[in-house]
Order: sequence, then C-alpha cells, then structure tokens
Amino acid sequence: MWNNRGLLDVIKSFLPPFSKLIILEAPIKRPAVMMADLDGDGVLELIGVYNWQGENYIIVLKYYLGAWYVADIIKGKGYNITYFNVAPITGKNKNNLVIGWQVASIWSDLSMYEWTDMGLMDLIEGNKYYSMIEVKDIESKQGKDGIYELALWIHDTGDAYKVEIYRWSDDKFVLASDVYPYYYEKVVNYYKELLKENDSSTYWYYLADAQMKTGNTQEALQSIDRSLAFEYPYPSREELMDLRRDICEYIPFQNEDGIDFSDVEYICSETERDIKLEKALIKEFELEENEYNIRYYYNKVDLNEDGSPEVFVYLVGFPLCGTGGCSAAIFKQEEGEYNLLARFSLVNNPVIISDSKTKGYRDIIMYVSGGGIESFFALIKYDGMAYPSNPSIQPKVEPGTKVRGIAIVADDISKNPGITLED
Repeated sequence: MWNNRGLLDVIKSFLPPFSKLIILEAPIKRPAVMMADLDGDGVLELIGVYNWQGENYIIVLKYYLGAWYVADIIKGKGYNITYFNVAPITGKNKNNLVIGWQVASIWSDLSMYEWTDMGLMDLIEGNKYYSMIEVKDIESKQGKDGIYELALWIHDTGDAYKVEIYRWSDDKFVLASDVYPYYYEKVVNYYKELLKENDSSTYWYYLADAQMKTGNTQEALQSIDRSLAFEYPYPSREELMDLRRDICEYIPFQNEDGIDFSDVEYICSETERDIKLEKALIKEFELEENEYNIRYYYNKVDLNEDGSPEVFVYLVGFPLCGTGGCSAAIFKQEEGEYNLLARFSLVNNPVIISDSKTKGYRDIIMYVSGGGIESFFALIKYDGMAYPSNPSIQPKVEPGTKVRGIAIVADDISKNPGITLED
C-alpha cells in the first residue's frame, strides 16, 4: 500500500478545488505521485497527476528555502493513466518522465517529458499508441549502457501483440535493433506458451517474427510453415511467403553463357517433417535401415496448374550423392498418397521451375556440374509421361534466354541441415 501521507498532503494542498489525484491500478494500487530529479540539480521534485473538470494534468513542485512551490502545470491526455515513472532515456544522467495516458480499455497514448527552462516538454509529437509497455536498460552485445529503451506491446487480435523497441537517438525515437536478440527471447517464450493452449496461425506468425529477431531463422521458417498450414493463414499467404523469402539464405545464379536469371525468384525448402513423404522416399529409393543418414529438402509446386501441387524432393547423403550431384524425385499427391512422377540423378540445388511449359507441365532447369563434364544449364521437359531422369544428357538452355520462374530448394545446404530421413 502506497502510504507516504506527507507527500500526498503536500501535493493536495496545491491542487484546484474538487480535483482528484489519479490512482494507478498496476503494478500496485497507489496515487500517481512520486519524487524524482527531473532537472539534474540533485534535488528531488514532487510530481503528481490529477483530474480536474474531466481533464488530466501534471503538476511539478520544487523545494526551495524550506518551502514547496509550483514549478509547472501542464495538461495531459486521455481519461486515466496506465504508466507513470521516470527513467534515463535521452541521456545517462537525465531523468525523463514517462506517462501512458489511457485512451481506451487496452490502449494508451505515450508521452515522454524532458525538463527545460520552460518546464516540462513532451518529446513525442502527435500520438504513440500502445497496449503494454516496458521501460528498461535492455542488454545488447556490448552489455547495458545505462540508457533505457522502451518496449511497446501493441495489441493486434486475441492475445497477439506486435512488439516494437525504441531508444532515443538524435532527437527522435529509433528502433533499437541491437537489443532484439536479447529482448525478443521473452516474446518467443510468450508465444510458445500461447501456442500450448491455442494452435493459431496468428500466434505462429508472431512467433516467427520474434524468432527472426533473435536470429533463429531456422525455427522461424518452421513457424512460418506452421502458419501457412492453416486454411486461412495470418496475415495472408502472400505476406507469409514474402517473409519466408526474406529469411531464405541462398546463393543466386549468376548471369552466364548469355542466360539471364535476374527474374528468377528463390524459395527455400519447407521445414515441416512429412512422414508419408518419407515412407515414399524409402520405398522408391529402396533404402535400407543403415542408409538412413540422409537429409531431404522439399517444396510443393503446381507443375501442371491443376490446383494440386506436386512435391519436389532433393536428397543429400550416401548413397544418393556422387561427384556430379545428388538424387531428387517428384511426387504427385493423390488421395492422400504420394505417387512417383519423376526421379532424377546428378542434381544440384537450387532447381528452377520455369514459367514455360511442355505438354502441360512446367519445364525444369538444372545446373549440371562435376563428374568430369563441362558445366551447363540443362533444360528438362515433360515428355507426356514423366521428366527425363538424367539432366546431364538433356539439351542446354540456349544463350540469350531470359529465364522466368522460381528456384526451389534454394537453401544454402552448408548452413541448413534440412530434415533427417527417418523410418
């Protein structure tokens, strides 16, 4: 219980008739009154927030020659306050008054005040709305610097919040990206707990965002794929795919031999284990149990535009790889089963699915290299029944060709281990 009766009596003696001090509800219930050194002179000011005639005001009292006097009174915002504290935000040795003015049940409008020769000045122009706030000196690689950041949790839907972290720099707030890996661990844990109770595309999306900000891109890809698995993914399938592409680490094809690859879009492999697909791979490649030291990468792509995507799988590991590349396969999804459409050897990733078609199926371009042959780009066309299995004996992509399409399995496999094949 906040019980500094002496300070309350002092500040009340300076308030207008019929005014009331604002009562903070959290973290403990107490009047919005505190003492802090706002001007850096080593003497504490007495600060309070009150409501008078339906509007909120801040009052600052200074102590001089044994008596208190009013140093400043300014009008606030909203109908209540949800946050009231001081912290060194604009500099290590200067306290700033931070107030969250409540404007709706879950919304507050942020103000951050600095003491000037004219009294309090709000450094935030306009409105800065948030739902929850944390003001603290957040650690970075260099440790803590004594200057506080502001973490704003902005409500979206359900229990989902967008989290933004700001620091003061060059007379304005900027995003404090250097502290993301440390603070966003808290956000990751928040969404993991939510997902234990509610399997939500929204929560998977925000978990992915937090994982990206901690630098855990592999787990972020998995969370994006979980979000994409919903019939109506959040925020949209297009935005999730854009996000997925943003975190895909790949080495693009260089324009060579007169072939232009500048319009090719790169997509990393999916991250969710597919048990039925694994069983189909074990059966098709006749793998023995002691040969399961194999990784696979896969993407779903609609090769014949019938609305049912085929699955392209790239396999890495002995005995499926040689000096000229590794093995791959394409499966059709039919009645919940995977049926083989094509099988390849001597494959190097990424694999381009071209916009051009032959006999209703999109052409495939593979980079052929190693095995003692001169490297080239092979054009693989559907023959009406399947795709040819050996790219090294297929025709070359003609010089002067501008390739349009998507490069799947674009992962840097030296960094992304893929999915381990299990029985």
